[in-house]
This record gives sequence, structure tokens and C-alpha cells, in this order.
Amino acid sequence: MKIILAITIFTLLLLTFACNQTETNQNSGRNMNSMNVNSTNSTIEAKSAKFKAEFKTNPTEVKAGEQTEFSFTVKNEKGEIVKDLPLAHEKPMHLLVVSDDLAEFYHIHPELQADGAYKIPFKFTNGGNFKLYADYTPKDSTQIVENYSLKVSGNERAKVELKVDEKSEKTVDGIKVMMKPDAELIAGKELMLNFTVFDEKTNKPITDLEKYLGEYAHFVIISQDLKQFVHAHPMSKMGDTKEKVDESKPHSHDDKVEMKDMKMANPSEVSAHTSFPQSGLFKVFAQFQRGGKIITVPFVVNVKEGDKKTVQAVENVNFPSDAKKVIVSKNGYEPSEVSFKKGEPMKISFYRTDAENCGDEVVFKDLNITKKLPVGEVVTIELKDLKSNEISFACGMNMLKGKVLSR
Repeated sequence: MKIILAITIFTLLLLTFACNQTETNQNSGRNMNSMNVNSTNSTIEAKSAKFKAEFKTNPTEVKAGEQTEFSFTVKNEKGEIVKDLPLAHEKPMHLLVVSDDLAEFYHIHPELQADGAYKIPFKFTNGGNFKLYADYTPKDSTQIVENYSLKVSGNERAKVELKVDEKSEKTVDGIKVMMKPDAELIAGKELMLNFTVFDEKTNKPITDLEKYLGEYAHFVIISQDLKQFVHAHPMSKMGDTKEKVDESKPHSHDDKVEMKDMKMANPSEVSAHTSFPQSGLFKVFAQFQRGGKIITVPFVVNVKEGDKKTVQAVENVNFPSDAKKVIVSKNGYEPSEVSFKKGEPMKISFYRTDAENCGDEVVFKDLNITKKLPVGEVVTIELKDLKSNEISFACGMNMLKGKVLSR
């Protein structure tokens, strides 16, 4: 009798374990399927831990020739939805979509919806692998670019080999564009990419370019491996004015320049201040608008290897003992706020760690102070005669921002 009872109990235990194990495997299968769906939709590489854009597509499977909807929900570190993205070049978010061979390029702009997400409809012509770059700048944050990998089902076209252009001159849709860098293309080296736009028929500089997103041109630069993305900021050259303008200083569309008695030069000449973060092949997409049509002119360039010399670690940098230090990197100014007590000497030492940012100079606009910030050098600035308890400073592009507080 005892033997029969023991066998019965043992059998029940085996059945219970089997049921539990089956349920566990089913749950694991559901979790794994969910992970596969997410990884198919996107691979996110955020540049800032404070903000993250959750990307979804509707429908989940994206097919060539069928309309889908891109949706980006920006959340802060508390998981709260961020609905008030400031405008940058007239849009809260710029979305750049490229094929993995960089033959296809799209520049579109998701718009805020009632649910707090930024959405836009889109239709792919071809199937294949694509990369999406979402460019946005939350309030009190530096610029953020997140990238996502997306597989599009459907017929795929033949791959286009990326080759360096033999000439730095391209003709597209009635305009001829000449690109002339002001220095050799070397990884990590800052330079100006100068563009001149001509009419294809007359071969004369164009005088009727229209502003696109607040500027006469826009530039996007992407590496062949799709790992490096640069959204370069355009600068139109100024003509003769009654008040001389320092041409060596970058101008931002955010700066309020007094246009009285000022004559703009021909907008056919536009420049982009940038640097290439690594060596290898890059594709430069220059965008212009004429007659209401946006024209994209691509250039493929080869960037040489830069100096192998590395910048010394910040902890080994010799900062002046009587100055507050500010580190400048792709993360912006750290710290972004510098406080001084009343009567205390106001000295700030800036140290720029790399060239992967637009912080090649710092501008205290209200104090009429502009200083170059070479990579790997300490630059100390003394502030005097402050007329306010709060003074702002920024990079020349007005993308990196900070402030000085006097209490």
C-alpha cells in the first residue's frame, strides 16, 4: 500500500513539473518573438542617456511599394513623453533615410501628433536594408542623433558600388554644383566645404535659389559603413555691409543678425563647416531648393587617415588652479552651468577632447567674446564687467549651449 501511494505521489509531481515547464517554454517563446519583432524594426544607438526615441512602424512589416508610418516617441530619463521639441532649421525632428549602399537618400520630417509621437507616412520604392537617422534637440540638451536599422521586404535593386568622384562637380536637375574644400580631407581635421551653384544652361552663378528649412542649402554626410553621420550646418557668405562682418566666424540661423543696411551676397555661394570623424569613403548629400523643387546633389569623397596622436586623458590635463574647468566633447559642455560667487574672479578653462563636435570656438555673445578651442588645448577666458547675473555661451553654430551664473 505504501509503495502504491509513493508511486502515485511521484507521478503527480512529474505531471506538475511538466505543466509548469510547458508554460515556461510558451512564455519564453512569446518573449523571444517580441524581441525578434523589435530587432527587426530597429536597432537604436542613442548618443544621450537622458533622452531616447522609441521607433515603431505601422504595419510592423515594411514592404516596398506599400505605405507605412514611421513613429518616434521621445522619452526622458524618467520615461515621460517629450512633446515640446524645439525647432531646429524650422522642424522639431529631421529624419534621414538611406539605403545600405547610400544610393537612396530621403530627408523627411515627422510631425507631432496628439498622442505625443512624431509621425510621418512613407513608401519605399525598393526592398533591402536601410538606415534611419533621427536628428532632434530636446530643450536644455545637446543635439541627439539616433540611428535605426530597417529591413524592407520586396524586390531589391542591384547594389551600387560607392566610388570616389573623379571631379568635384555635379549637374542635377538644371543646376551645376562645384564643391571645393578649403583643406585636405583628413580624419578629425576641421575644414570648410565650399559650394558654388551655377545654372546649367547659362553657366552663370544662380541668383534664384530659395531658402530650404531656413537656409540656402543643407548638408548631410554619411560614412560608407553607415556608422558616422554628420548634419553639417550651412553658412551663406555675406556681401558688402556698412558694418564689417568677420567672415572667419561661423554664423547660425539662430543668431539674430541686424539686417538693416546689410546687403546679402549672391546665395549661390554656400559653405559648410565640418570635420570627418574617421578615414574612408563618405557620401556628401548637398540639398538646394529652386523653383519650389528640392534638388539633392551627391558627392563621394575619400578621407585620409588622421594623425595617430591621441589627446591626453582629461585627468592628466593641467588646468589653472584659479579657473573653473569645462570639458567640450560630442556630449556638449560638461558642466553646462558654471557658477561663481559675487566678487570671485570669473575664469573658465575650456578643454576640447575631440573634433566630433561643432565646438571649435566658444562665443559669449553678450560680452562680444569669441575664442577658438583647438582640440587638446586648454583655453582660459576671464569674464569681466558682467551686466547680468546670467550670461549664456555657445559654440559658433549655436548648437552646444551653456551659461554662467553669478550669485
